[in-house]
Amino acid sequence: MASLIRPAFPRQDNPPPGSPAVQAVITTLNMQAHGEGGFFSETDRDPQLVPSPFPNTAASAGKTGPDLLSAQRTGFDPAVFFHRNRSRTVHTLHRGRGRYVIIHADEPDHRVETFIVGQDIAAGERLQWVVEGGKFKASFLLPDRDVEGSETGGSEGLLISETVVPGFEYFDHDFLVGKSLMELVGEDKARQLEWLVHA
Repeated sequence: MASLIRPAFPRQDNPPPGSPAVQAVITTLNMQAHGEGGFFSETDRDPQLVPSPFPNTAASAGKTGPDLLSAQRTGFDPAVFFHRNRSRTVHTLHRGRGRYVIIHADEPDHRVETFIVGQDIAAGERLQWVVEGGKFKASFLLPDRDVEGSETGGSEGLLISETVVPGFEYFDHDFLVGKSLMELVGEDKARQLEWLVHA
């Protein structure tokens, strides 16, 4: 796992503006900076309220139906920190490449799964993937590939959509913080993954 879970691009404290192509996506989709990393916009929210499948609290008694979110990862904010949603999330890739890391915190062994999302499906890259509620997920950019399949060394970002079922609410979301990572995966794996934990 050590050779796979390392950043392809460094996080920058004072990031430069993204490429014109990345900036055009952010502007056109009216995206905003997201606390997980990268940018996002909510492109559709079902107006119908449905009963929440989660334990009843005043905040979560009713939820919207499926919500559609767009997310853009960029070279100047190249990683998304470990976070967990209570709702199931269906992801769809539009462009770019990245590596996802899933900690199955809802399973007894807390296994760690990792895979690449990208256009090279013959090499096992995924165009769609589902993360069930209760699992921590993080992701980071990988270099784009040219038409021959060679890595270019750069990235025009990773653009995905997430369909959250039932709808996304911030109170159904939390970050993996502090020593919780080590408690979940043990000291060795925690050392390899700690750069993906929210400060």
